Amino acid sequence: MIVLPEEHRRQIIGHCLAALPNEGCGMLAMDGEQVVKVYSMNNEDDSPVSYTIPPSEHFDALMDAESKGWRLGGVFHSHPTGPAGMSETDLAKVTEPDWVYAVVDLSHDEPMLSAWRSGSEVTI
Repeated sequence: MIVLPEEHRRQIIGHCLAALPNEGCGMLAMDGEQVVKVYSMNNEDDSPVSYTIPPSEHFDALMDAESKGWRLGGVFHSHPTGPAGMSETDLAKVTEPDWVYAVVDLSHDEPMLSAWRSGSEVTI
C-alpha cells in the first residue's frame, strides 16, 4: 500500500484539472512507501492523450528530493477522457518498474485516482 496524504491527493487532482483539456503530469517523492512531496510539472506534449515531463523539471525534482533524503519513486498523469487504467502508451513509457504510476481519470463528475507498480494495481 502506498500512503498518499490527502493534501497531496488534492494537489495531484487540482494540477490535472488545471491542465485540461490536456494531460497533467508530475513526479512523486517517496520516503519508504509514503509520498512526501508532489512535483507538479509541465506537459511537454501539450496533448490530451500523452505526456512528457521536461528533462530539466525531472532533474530539479531529483535534486530536491535527494537533498532531503528522499527518492523519486513515482509519476502521475491524467486521462482527461478516462479511463484511469494504464494505456498502451503509458505502459510503453514505464522505465522504472518499481515506481508508482498514478493515473487520474477526469471523465467522471468526481476525479478518480488509481495507481500501479510492477504492472499491478496498488492501493493508494
